[in-house]
Amino acid sequence: MENTKMKKIIAIVLAALSVVAFAACGKKDDAPKPGTLKEGETLQSVLEAVDAKFSDRYGSDYAAVAMGMPVDDAYLSDFLELDSSAYDEYAGNVSMSMTNSDAFFVIKAKEGQVEAVQQALEKRLSDLKAQYEFYPVSGSYDRAMAGEVYVKGDYVFLIVVGVLEDMDEEAPDFSDDVQMTKETIDSFFND
Repeated sequence: MENTKMKKIIAIVLAALSVVAFAACGKKDDAPKPGTLKEGETLQSVLEAVDAKFSDRYGSDYAAVAMGMPVDDAYLSDFLELDSSAYDEYAGNVSMSMTNSDAFFVIKAKEGQVEAVQQALEKRLSDLKAQYEFYPVSGSYDRAMAGEVYVKGDYVFLIVVGVLEDMDEEAPDFSDDVQMTKETIDSFFND
């Protein structure tokens, strides 16, 4: 009789555990994953919001990248040495002017490729610093020096931005423009 009671208790406990386990497996986690774009947002919407911030701060003629041209597969391959197997998508611009170090773009790395993409962008930032060190026209060297590689989850940004308001300024500080850009980026991501 005692053996029968024990079997019933074990059966009830196992049944309860099965129900709990089944409920846990079927439960959907509605919380957004940190480091992902908020619902309905795109890489392009992030870029447009940053450009709007520059226009608000400096006037409608200004964008994050002066005389920008869109990055493309060739740019990622030639200047970053990134193969398409490292990323899912990208968006952004680099300056077409040889006298301007502006660059603002984002690459969404494939799973397990964030570090490779980050290293490629850090190398590109280092190359920009070296390129403009001896040709610091229009604050390009200072802009490159203030530049950052900024990571949000699987998204890696190269931020080399800043408006030179006073052409006679000897050591322009672009840190406020970089910070404004990062804050705008943050507003589009789940934390």
